[in-house]
Amino acid sequence: MRRHESSVHAFVHRAAPRHAAAELDSALREAGIRVPLTGRAADPEPGRVELGPLSPAEASRLARLIRTGTKRTLKAARALRDVVDAYRLDLPGIQVRDGRIALGTTSSATGERLARLLGATSPDPDTPVLDAVRVGERLRLAFTAATGGDVLDVRVSKAETVPDGEPALVLGSIDVAAARRLVMVLRF
Repeated sequence: MRRHESSVHAFVHRAAPRHAAAELDSALREAGIRVPLTGRAADPEPGRVELGPLSPAEASRLARLIRTGTKRTLKAARALRDVVDAYRLDLPGIQVRDGRIALGTTSSATGERLARLLGATSPDPDTPVLDAVRVGERLRLAFTAATGGDVLDVRVSKAETVPDGEPALVLGSIDVAAARRLVMVLRF
């Protein structure tokens, strides 16, 4: 049985590029873009689908098609950048990656300001300056509470530092719906 499972898996793995190439070719043709695709078992790099040469007009159409498909995500990222800029938060790494909105890297001070904007209570005045780990946890909890349950991955990176030399907070990515909720919370 084990042998059969592995041979089926190998067959599916080899067939996937051909299917993917056919699916992509169909979508491109529907959009009026003609481009040669490869995805056969005889390709030099099995498991890959490669686009052939594109004319400048086809490349422009393909770029427009991709942007149309990602319009909602790009619009949410732009709205998030605008509200972050309005609050003068130092989050320059906001960008769309893999269909999600990556928030990038920031300082503990910016993380703390964002946590407070999202409803975190001010730390006790007797508490010394919060370290990056505690700020990250406060931000993660405030984000979840403010957005109705969405989760934000927050890591402390000692490898990456901010200008004052302290460890950076590396904020994860969020989906479009979470970004919209975050924008609404920050606007109101």
